[in-house]
Amino acid sequence: MIKTENAEADYLLCLLKCSLLGGDVPLPQKEINHKALFDLANKQQVYNIILPSLQNAGILTAAEESAWNDCRLSELRRTIVVNNERAAICAMLDEAGIKYMFLKGLVIREYYPSSFMRQMSDNDILYDKAMRDKLLKIMKHRGFYLGTASENSDDFYKKPYCSFEMHRDLFFEGSEFCPGLNPWEHAKKIDGCRFEMSREDNYIYALAHMYKHYTCGHGCGVRFLCDMYLLSHSKDKLDWDYINSKFAEFGLAGFHRIVLSLADCVFGEKQPGAEEKALLSKMFDGGVFGKFERNITEEVNSYGGKFGWLMHRLFPKKSEMKAQYKVLEKKTFLLPFYYVYRLFDKYKHNKKVMMNDLKELKDNYSEDK
Repeated sequence: MIKTENAEADYLLCLLKCSLLGGDVPLPQKEINHKALFDLANKQQVYNIILPSLQNAGILTAAEESAWNDCRLSELRRTIVVNNERAAICAMLDEAGIKYMFLKGLVIREYYPSSFMRQMSDNDILYDKAMRDKLLKIMKHRGFYLGTASENSDDFYKKPYCSFEMHRDLFFEGSEFCPGLNPWEHAKKIDGCRFEMSREDNYIYALAHMYKHYTCGHGCGVRFLCDMYLLSHSKDKLDWDYINSKFAEFGLAGFHRIVLSLADCVFGEKQPGAEEKALLSKMFDGGVFGKFERNITEEVNSYGGKFGWLMHRLFPKKSEMKAQYKVLEKKTFLLPFYYVYRLFDKYKHNKKVMMNDLKELKDNYSEDK
């Protein structure tokens, strides 16, 4: 069993193994801080995975177990609401003739002993980008707010906690990492307008998505490792020649080897080397998607300082505005009006996000870094 320098991290890995593979749950080898374990599981979004094993260990007080169960029940309520919303959206996509497929957690959760174990921040759905106008109308009809229209996805939000990332493409062609994976090429039709990515392409995409967060974003958490372990040890009869050829083509072969090796250390008996230890250390360096505040200085400096960063946030590029407000494609002269409209719209719907951005800037940015 791999060991870190943190007792809570060690026990969390132990609980993950017990929950995913079964077996008796041992008591902690070292004294652990139960609140620190709770906070760590919450940051990594794995408390639904480890809670059954933690309860079997019998080390929580009644108050502590109640707090864990409150989080689990809150997640359950959110899941029920989001599942119902997703079903309604998919029915409307079918009716409108918009082909689509589930991505990321919506697919991977089926590999877990219980699909509820796999927590999800967002619902990720790939759709036919030629039908974007119809998609926007459907989401508006369902009461969603288009928070962000990025280069390859439209991110919709609906209070209190529905978040849908509707992807036009898997990756953005202009980013530093954009593997040429065509998810529709080997997809099969499931029902209505819903398609399912091939098992091989889903495996490739899962690792590529992990790599993107690891290298181009802010890092990745241990939930990614759970995903890759379950995918690689599933009953799927995968075409490994095809998968490995794609990893070689995309430059992912080395990363894939290290990820599987680390998974064998955490969920098996293999002893870690320097590469495995470095990857695990980075996974615990932040939350499920890494440590976001780590890059604030680099981000602000890339815009020439605080003023340039603030101007970028208040007045995005024209291409970004056109992606979010389609009317600007033909009526560019309305751009100044939509900058003002966007500011008030963001404050109305995303006030908390705006305040968090400013707080992060204040707390973590330093011109001396």
